[in-house]
Amino acid sequence: MEDNEKLYLEKTLKVLDKKINKNAQDLAQMTKKLEDGKKELSENYSDYSRGGDLSERYSMLADVAAMEEDIVKENKKLLLQRTSPYFARIDFTPENRKKTQRIYIGIGNIIDENKFYVADWRAPISSMYYDYNLGDASLFIDKDEYKGKISLKRQYKIDNSKLLSYFDTEMTIDDEILSQILSQNVTVKMKQIVSTIQKEQNAIVRNGIDESMLIQGIAGSGKTSIALHRAAYLLYRHKNTIKSSDIIIISPNSIFSSYISEVLPQLGENNLVETTFAQIVRSELKKPVQTREALLDEIVVKPSQKMLNEISYKSSYEYLDALLRFLKGPFLETFSPQDLSYCIKEDDDEQKEFITFPASQTKELFFKTFKGYDLYERINKIAWQYAMRFTEERHYTKEQNNGLKERFKKILYNFLPIKDVEKVYQIFMAREDLTTNRGTNINYMDKGTYLAIKHYLYGFDHNFAAKYLIIDEMQDFTPVDIYVFKKLWNCPCIVVGDVNQCIEKNITDEYLQITADFLGCKLVKLNKTYRSTKQIAQFANDFIGLNDIEFVNRNGEKPILYKCTNQYEKIAQIISDKCKEYAHIAIICKCNSEAKTFARELNKKIKCTLMEHPDDYNNRVLVTTCATAKGIEFDAVIIPNADSENYKNTIDKNIIYVSSTRALHKLFFTCENEPSPLLKSNFLQKE
Repeated sequence: MEDNEKLYLEKTLKVLDKKINKNAQDLAQMTKKLEDGKKELSENYSDYSRGGDLSERYSMLADVAAMEEDIVKENKKLLLQRTSPYFARIDFTPENRKKTQRIYIGIGNIIDENKFYVADWRAPISSMYYDYNLGDASLFIDKDEYKGKISLKRQYKIDNSKLLSYFDTEMTIDDEILSQILSQNVTVKMKQIVSTIQKEQNAIVRNGIDESMLIQGIAGSGKTSIALHRAAYLLYRHKNTIKSSDIIIISPNSIFSSYISEVLPQLGENNLVETTFAQIVRSELKKPVQTREALLDEIVVKPSQKMLNEISYKSSYEYLDALLRFLKGPFLETFSPQDLSYCIKEDDDEQKEFITFPASQTKELFFKTFKGYDLYERINKIAWQYAMRFTEERHYTKEQNNGLKERFKKILYNFLPIKDVEKVYQIFMAREDLTTNRGTNINYMDKGTYLAIKHYLYGFDHNFAAKYLIIDEMQDFTPVDIYVFKKLWNCPCIVVGDVNQCIEKNITDEYLQITADFLGCKLVKLNKTYRSTKQIAQFANDFIGLNDIEFVNRNGEKPILYKCTNQYEKIAQIISDKCKEYAHIAIICKCNSEAKTFARELNKKIKCTLMEHPDDYNNRVLVTTCATAKGIEFDAVIIPNADSENYKNTIDKNIIYVSSTRALHKLFFTCENEPSPLLKSNFLQKE
């Protein structure tokens, strides 16, 4: 049997080598064609310019360059496939047939002379590997169902083109196998997970493109990976209508963006368009935005009940309703038009003909005819209608008409006594008795409010068009932010997050359902964690009272709480004695000031890096904050200053939970004073 498997791998590698060699020849030809074309254009530029063929020549060169780029991309994927051509196999016998199909599954199709050597993991037939155990199975191709039986499921470990091992299983992938895979150390970048996708994850990945989903997944449930693999699936399934640049992902910060940047390239796809909400605000309002990390620092260092109350209110749909009622009511009612009259003709007797737009007509159009529109849309429509009237009377050209429309827009905006976004924001906040923005930075909690006002008054300056949207860390956004997302993008989406990882607020199941309905999403919950050991998962779940969580039965040590006389010495000892085999260790602090102090002092004992930039994640021992570490994972996590003074309230409890769930293999707490009363779990070992 082993000889047969080795032989099949050799055949597959030969097919790949054949394709790689063919690609190299095609690339050389295409590169030469491009260079020759550029040279010819340069030498005959004047002739082409005079003959009117210049644009045609540029177009031809662009086509050649695009073909060259496609070959380069294909070659990258072939080289990826050569390292590990496939990871699984199923033997499937279709109903009413005797011949069994042997289907090998990898990151991409491998076909030669109409023979399928490997099927892409996204192909319909590969779905059976994720969805069925041995026995009856079926697949859908378009709307047609094909039934049959799976008689074998085999998994392979192939690295550097070598077959290292394989095994048969009745399951897609059971806990024992998962445990072996998850026991590996963290890598610098998030990895693709095509060989370990579970049935419930596969259902999300392969959902129809038009069905939007809100995924509530506990820490370590793989929700970000699922969203990225869904993007890869859509790029495969709809390759003629959607490409990487058509998919936008909203990331929490640049460090997280860097962390996930290799997932799609590992699958042979280009990366998506990535941005943060803060970047969108800056591009539209030309103002910097307070970071989430800075907001959380404010909350944990100098919290006030007024601040927490305001955060709670701004995180509610009641606040969104209040903002929209204000914009559509009291603010809009300040629009007070005047009569507009323009002379369009004057004869020799100085008799004049006027076009007049009485105030009553403007009011009628503004408050009744175009009542359902935002302010900027009403003004656009009225300005266009008035400009067209002029055009009809004076036979203006299209260019003159556009200029006239812009002049009317300015006049119509002048009928508003206040039209500055900042001033409208200040008035609304005063009406709601809320603290207004301080300094030049927009408060983190107000970024959505500013953008909602800007959009209502003027629309957006930039086109953020996309065919598919991914929103990560959903729980960090407010209903106003989500309202703005709906204005920015009118396309299907997958929104992922975990309400248990909220730090500054509490989110209920009712809020989740309201948000799903508001976005037009199907709500899906993932309750199994794959990240941490059983002991860490038990501690984290017990810590916040989660009872319905499943976890992979991967054993490790209980989290340990050390009460010591010198934390820096103790942490240096933990790293050297208990974490020597680990590549990524994080000391996760409560706030930035604590992290800076810890990094400075710990560096006297052991080399460490304060994590501030994406490249910092490459270092072995990192000092960071809970807010910065969110979404990232580490081999071991150490939470310092875990005493009764530092961790005592609900927000502190949330911080401990989020920080704890970053750990894969080991979790430690240290303190020099009385341990936090929050750390009373039976799943915690104290030393």
